[in-house]
Amino acid sequence: MRRYFILPVSSFLLFLLMPVTSLLAQVADSVTAVVPKHHKMTKKEINEIWIAPTALFAASALTWGEREAIREFRNRYVPAFENHYDDYLQYVPLALVVGLNAAGVKGKHKPGRALVSYAFSAAIMAALVNGIKYTAKVERPDGSENNSFPSGHSANSFMNATILHKEYGQYRHPLYSVLGYTLSTSTAVGRGLNNRHWISDVLAGAGIGILSAQLGYLITDKIFKEHGINDPLKPSPYPVNAKPNFLEARLGFAVTTTKDLLRATDLEARHGYNIGLEGAWFFSKHVGIGGEFAFSTFPINSSRLYFNDPLYQEIGEDIYTEPMGVRYLNVGPYFSFPMTNGWFVTAKANAGVSAGARGSVVLNLKPEYVDEFNDNPELTLMYYQPEHAFAWSVGAGIQKRVSRNIAIKAYSSYFDSDHDFDIDEIDDVDNEGNYTYKRVSSEKVRFNHFTFGLAVTAFIW
Repeated sequence: MRRYFILPVSSFLLFLLMPVTSLLAQVADSVTAVVPKHHKMTKKEINEIWIAPTALFAASALTWGEREAIREFRNRYVPAFENHYDDYLQYVPLALVVGLNAAGVKGKHKPGRALVSYAFSAAIMAALVNGIKYTAKVERPDGSENNSFPSGHSANSFMNATILHKEYGQYRHPLYSVLGYTLSTSTAVGRGLNNRHWISDVLAGAGIGILSAQLGYLITDKIFKEHGINDPLKPSPYPVNAKPNFLEARLGFAVTTTKDLLRATDLEARHGYNIGLEGAWFFSKHVGIGGEFAFSTFPINSSRLYFNDPLYQEIGEDIYTEPMGVRYLNVGPYFSFPMTNGWFVTAKANAGVSAGARGSVVLNLKPEYVDEFNDNPELTLMYYQPEHAFAWSVGAGIQKRVSRNIAIKAYSSYFDSDHDFDIDEIDDVDNEGNYTYKRVSSEKVRFNHFTFGLAVTAFIW
């Protein structure tokens, strides 16, 4: 039987920030000891330290109560995934920093200063991750241990990616930053695919990793001041009229505009989730061509289904319907309109193909009836399968650049696709416990929905 564990967002966020606040107070004391009294942090420095981690912590809090529903992405598409690449990939951004230095490719800081920055960053990260892990004692999704939250792999990989960003992305070329954060995101995704972490774990881990590196560098900067810094290669002004080529990752909510997705069976969609990757190459500062690969999933309310039947009321405890899942691959024009102070208005209009995931409606049996169904505690009452279909999407966003190459975007999109659904319902169970199904419906259903949420954009100027 499946159950959803829901923790109020406010309580979880308070729980998350308590150990962070405690440690930061200690860090602040250490920094104060080495910072001259006349020194004041600029607004830019403060924003660079806090914006990305705060967004990730908030995302972790918002997804906490829905983490099992979001995990259905993994269980639906790659339920048997098992690969240990994430155990090694977390170290690659740091290995790149070491390798580039060894090859004579200078970074922003001399090796000794970079090593001290790494040591402070790693110490802060380890204290935060382990302190929270063994206080929270959250069970892993595979049930193996009670140290799931937050993800140490994600924290380590995003800390290493931030170090690569600071040493080479800010100093030589932003593609170093894009590469580092792509590797760290792949590590975090791997933790979910391997069923070792919930989405809230990896989001919090990513925030801790970035925050730890920012604080580690802050402390080192106050200690070393102007010592141990390599000469600048060339001026690196903020681009104003450059082409805003980008890669972007987003996470948000979805709201269907067609309430009854399967009208013949009275299945009703709830609000769902949207996860996507997209990017575009611009011909000018306003117009480009790009594409998106996105997933939308909707938990289904099937409480009105079948349970009105006296037979199912007698043998079953409750009904569970797998979330409706659809993935999109769309391409088309992208638009960007730069404004003042690093703000952008963005828009897109894409078209392509959508593919639905097969789902089922399951009756969880009462213990006394399990033996009668070959010791299977679940009885599948119905299968549904949406076919491939033409899809189109439009969207807009408001974007704020928080560094030369990183921006945070609030977005909204509309997806439209009409799918043929084949619906097979249980017909009979023979004396040996074998099931037979019959086709009860084949119909076209509009699967249209709005999405809204937050995205992190990496500009490739």
